[in-house]
Amino acid sequence: MKKTIILASTLAVVFMANTAFAAPCPISEDKPCPSPCAKMEQKCKKPPMSPEMKAKMEQRKAEFDKKLNLTDEQKEKIEKIRQDGREKMKPVMEEIKVKKEQIRAIRENGKLTQAEAKAKIDAIHKDLKELKAKAAEIRKQNMQEFEAVLTDKQKKTLEKMKQDGRKEFAKKHKKGHRPMHRPHSTTPMDK
Repeated sequence: MKKTIILASTLAVVFMANTAFAAPCPISEDKPCPSPCAKMEQKCKKPPMSPEMKAKMEQRKAEFDKKLNLTDEQKEKIEKIRQDGREKMKPVMEEIKVKKEQIRAIRENGKLTQAEAKAKIDAIHKDLKELKAKAAEIRKQNMQEFEAVLTDKQKKTLEKMKQDGRKEFAKKHKKGHRPMHRPHSTTPMDK
């Protein structure tokens, strides 16, 4: 069962992996990025992937390929689909990151009233919702392209892997049970 979960999660990683790069975090064209945001930008730069992590990802990918019994030709096509999907997703993910930074900067801005901050954040949330919908559409198209490469037998195997992954996820995330999470930080708006 654990292998199925690993393979299902690998599916998501292999075909929907997105690389987010540090992006500017302007609140508006007139104002420079506030210093907390600039500090956050430095923290968000991801270190290069460790050799152990690369090896683990390659192992998962190999297990996934073996489970679906992919041919070399299919593997080449799938790699191209994956690369194209990453390129399409990259600007969307960068824009999402910018919007999240804007929200964080607004929350940390002690000069705004709660109503002003809420109005600005609500507008950004609307933009975020549209960007997330766009990202979901790209993922959906990417998955359709991937599945088009598969044979009927491979599609059935993939569907079984997805179902097993959903069942396992549901077991771990029972309705009403929430895993421990970070407490909300105190911001000037909370005062």
